[in-house]
Amino acid sequence: MNYIEKLKYHIKLQSFMVLATIVLPWTTLSFANEQNVTNSSAVSYTDDHVEFVKAVFSGKKETVKAFLDKGVSPDLQNEKGFTPLMIASQFGYDDIVDMLLEKNAHLNIQNKGGATALIVAAKNGHQKIVEKLLAKDAQTSLQTTEGVSALMVAAQQGYDDIVDALLAKNVNVNLQTKDKVTALMIASLDGKSSIVDKLLAKNAKIELQASDGTTALYMAARNGHTSIVKTLLDRQAPIDLIAANQTNPLHVAAQNGYIEIVNALLKSGIKIDQPDKNGATPLTLAALVGQVEVVDILLNHGAQINHKARNGFTPLILAAQNGQTPVIQTLLKNGAQIDLQNDDGITALMWAALHDHAEAVKLLLEQGADSSIKSKNGKTAQDIARDDGIIALLKGAD
Repeated sequence: MNYIEKLKYHIKLQSFMVLATIVLPWTTLSFANEQNVTNSSAVSYTDDHVEFVKAVFSGKKETVKAFLDKGVSPDLQNEKGFTPLMIASQFGYDDIVDMLLEKNAHLNIQNKGGATALIVAAKNGHQKIVEKLLAKDAQTSLQTTEGVSALMVAAQQGYDDIVDALLAKNVNVNLQTKDKVTALMIASLDGKSSIVDKLLAKNAKIELQASDGTTALYMAARNGHTSIVKTLLDRQAPIDLIAANQTNPLHVAAQNGYIEIVNALLKSGIKIDQPDKNGATPLTLAALVGQVEVVDILLNHGAQINHKARNGFTPLILAAQNGQTPVIQTLLKNGAQIDLQNDDGITALMWAALHDHAEAVKLLLEQGADSSIKSKNGKTAQDIARDDGIIALLKGAD
């Protein structure tokens, strides 16, 4: 097998990995810096306006007060849409926020990215300012152009007190971003257990799916947040919903070796042999990356040991390819067929030989692997082996 052929096989192997990534979109949640709050090229700013905004940015209370008393509008917006209230809320300038509110600064103006003073304050953890804005009836349902809300940013950052303040205003807990991500998903993804509890207490919808089909349960399972997984399961989170790549929470928990989560999901009755878009089951992925304890658990719960994923790869073949000797031992002990071939006629022994896994080759030979089997291109394990020690092992088996 030449280098190009080997590379093709390697690419096929990598396609079995679960690589879904959930990221809260901050691309349009712009924050103020000195350049973008004082740049007046696209708006008609007087010198007073520029100096006023600079004073807000720098937190110079007396200067801000002087300009406000002089009649400068508290609702100035620059070309990025930033207002003085947004800037003061971002940096936590409580006194300046008070001054602006006393001058009836509009609470719900959105900048070009859709952010409001409330969203900015929540993102930066300024609880007192959040409470001041809410007391003035700031709208909690406003979202950025990507659909991010104040509750979402507070949930992501783990600001319990800010979440409490927002929930006390009966905020819509089920708002979704453009990618259909909810605050519950965000809290589950980032392991914010207390916030998950708060959101569920306010009837957050546990069954909602993001645009890639993932749920709060899936996100918690993927990131190893055991207590959240158990909480969601106790609340009857649907276990039969699958992501766009056809994976379920068991796939990601198994691949990452989260034993408690695997056990909890299996106890809930989740489909143990759900094939993903590449035909890989949770057992396939666990074997691939060497999660031997998970492999053992799945087999004890009846997982199909000889299941063939796309291109005919079995758990044993994948374990051999990666030199996962403990997994190979477990699979063989539980009855895995040692000489099954993938669609190209490659056996577990061939894979182990090709990738220089001497211990795996030795184990497979000891367990009766047939070294004379040929692939579709007529090669045996010895033909494709490169390591002298492995070649000697294979010659000795002839």
